[in-house]
Amino acid sequence: MKDEAMMRIEGRMRRAIGAKKEKSVFSMLVFLFFILHPSSLILSSTSARAVVRVKTESIARSDHLTLGDIALVETNDKLLRETLRSIELGYAPNVGAVREITKQKIALAISAAGFSPGVVGLEGPGIALVRRQSQQVDATLLKTAVERAALLNLQNGGANARLSRLDLPAKIEVPTGTLETRASCGGIRNLFLPFAVSIELRVDGRLVKRLSTTAQVEAFAPVLVAVRDLTERKRLREGDYEIKAVRLDRDPSLYVTEASRLRGVALARSLARGEAITTDLLVQEIVVKPGDSVHIVGESDSVSLTVVGEARAAGRVGDRIQVKNLQSGMLFQAVIVDEGIVSVRF
Repeated sequence: MKDEAMMRIEGRMRRAIGAKKEKSVFSMLVFLFFILHPSSLILSSTSARAVVRVKTESIARSDHLTLGDIALVETNDKLLRETLRSIELGYAPNVGAVREITKQKIALAISAAGFSPGVVGLEGPGIALVRRQSQQVDATLLKTAVERAALLNLQNGGANARLSRLDLPAKIEVPTGTLETRASCGGIRNLFLPFAVSIELRVDGRLVKRLSTTAQVEAFAPVLVAVRDLTERKRLREGDYEIKAVRLDRDPSLYVTEASRLRGVALARSLARGEAITTDLLVQEIVVKPGDSVHIVGESDSVSLTVVGEARAAGRVGDRIQVKNLQSGMLFQAVIVDEGIVSVRF
């Protein structure tokens, strides 16, 4: 009888231990279910300390999303509210794009932040849509940036220049913030033909968009032009040219703007009336020959005097030749400055 009683007691103990183990396993399964299935967080708000109400559509105002960007958090606990609002939800979409965030992903983020279903209730659509807040770029800002890059040298050279062409999209949007525009058109050989220009758009110092477009420049400047039809090999002298504002169609450095540059030159080809004189049309001529009478202009910092001399060699403007002072008979080197005129420093 004793043995039977002991056996019954041992049986009851084994059943109790088994039931306890089953209860522990069940509790563990419930815990894993909540961790692995975020949909378990989608609860009624009746018993929760905080309710998160996700909006159907939201506008992101920065590069990163938080729960507060897409949802209203209702709770009397201020610290709990701010903690929930600060939960990270990853990247914000680019301007013009839409990001879809499922309710399960939101629930998983809340769970990962350490909140149990009993503390936070989640309400809202199955998929929340997020767009990026944007600002439209004023085309005037882009034009100003291109003008600053393309026209500066022309304007510094005295030309009246403007953009005659700038191909831009009808609408350009970038994220909100402090906008800065930069343009680059380096390496362009001829601004008066269509050329490529690169435009960078930066918001709060960060590059957000790069555009490649086509531009063209129109410029007018006062340059020397022929006052009449001039023939090939014609030696240019005062009265053959005048200053006139013309439309530029070549590299501005090719145009002659000062009469002093025409000393001792002739035309490489004929020139029509009103046509601009450019450096590639000019050839240097021999303006002094051996035995020619020349005016020798002697100069110092405070004194200038002129005497008659004789050239002992031929040369062009800018060449150094030997001359003789006919009054003193001295020989020395002088620089040709014009036809029949040489200069020497003393």
